[in-house]
Amino acid sequence: MHRRFSSASSVVLDSEDKMISALVGHLVGDYIVQNDWMALNKKKSSIHCAVHCAIWTACVVLFAWWPLWTVLPLFVTHFIQDRTQIINWWMDLVGQKQFRTGICAPWSVIVVDNVWHIVTLWAVWSIVR
Repeated sequence: MHRRFSSASSVVLDSEDKMISALVGHLVGDYIVQNDWMALNKKKSSIHCAVHCAIWTACVVLFAWWPLWTVLPLFVTHFIQDRTQIINWWMDLVGQKQFRTGICAPWSVIVVDNVWHIVTLWAVWSIVR
């Protein structure tokens, strides 16, 4: 990472470092701090999903030092993806139903879900940079 310090002694990350840091924030928010209460209920309950998405968004924004305006698009896209069946819909749309439901399940869905989260992070990063 290419970190430098400003005169106010705050960390300033280069653009690529911010993307890598956002990816780390994603992993922390989706896997390390997401507990069973969130993970087992986010598809059934908007409250559970909103709590998870708020924590995930905070992890991404804080790890990457992204501006506050990024909170809304990150939260909304993560909520839609985690609360709905949009990943299953996408996989069926592009001809991945057997991949989604067969021997590779549920890991195939987890991987596709994560790729879409990373695409979202990349899109936001493309604007932030």
